[in-house]
Amino acid sequence: MNKQIILYDQNVRTAQEMLEPFADTGAILQFVSEEQIALAHFWTTSPTVILGLQDQRLNNLSAGLDFLEEKNYIYYLRNSGGLGVVTDPDILNFTLFLPHKDQLSIDDAYGKMYSIMKQTFSDRLKTGEVIHSYCPGTFDLSIDGKKIAGISQRRSGDAVAIMAYISITGDQKSRSQLMKDFYEISNFPIHQKIDFPNIDVHCMENLDILTHQPLTVASAKQKILQSLSNDDYSIDTDSFNIISNSAPYSDAYNKTLEDLVYKNKKLLGEN
Repeated sequence: MNKQIILYDQNVRTAQEMLEPFADTGAILQFVSEEQIALAHFWTTSPTVILGLQDQRLNNLSAGLDFLEEKNYIYYLRNSGGLGVVTDPDILNFTLFLPHKDQLSIDDAYGKMYSIMKQTFSDRLKTGEVIHSYCPGTFDLSIDGKKIAGISQRRSGDAVAIMAYISITGDQKSRSQLMKDFYEISNFPIHQKIDFPNIDVHCMENLDILTHQPLTVASAKQKILQSLSNDDYSIDTDSFNIISNSAPYSDAYNKTLEDLVYKNKKLLGEN
């Protein structure tokens, strides 16, 4: 049976646009829940550190944010838990939105993304926490012990968003060093109740190196779309503009954006 999946391809270039992908996530979840249509969201950014809500509890966060500014990185706080990641034009953020969330357990949803990634890039992909990476999690994806992606998910209404952060190419050791320095500066003195990452800059790597493929973000997107097509999805590249201009979408988007702006103003106001 042929299934429809709507494509949304987004490039975040400026600090003014930095909250848009997460505002879109809230609105897309509502759309998918109500319309029962799947959606694939690709997005890339300029050099940016995306902080998780847990990062607000770092003992010296203001010093860490000053450090990121000195390194010319945009930073902002997302509206979900977890820890920080660094993104840039060589990192692909990919979210798969699926309806009928109650038919997908949490593990099943993670497994869906793992299956797509494995089919797309390498059957050598493994799941399991890479402890000394930044933003470590149970469903980290790795090849030969080197983390190349992290997966998270959000559930709302009758929809689930399965989000993958994928290191395609670029200087992964520099990204890891940035986050290592950020946490060492921000978590001084060491927090007694939260284990913030003790990052090893050698435990993460890019897909292009580990798979011996000349990958780019553009080619990675095409490979993922091919995998979705192989899974009997028909890719709709035209409908998202119509959806995003609808009143229900705009209302949900603005509601999520207001919450994000509030959280980020609070973060900046405290530091």
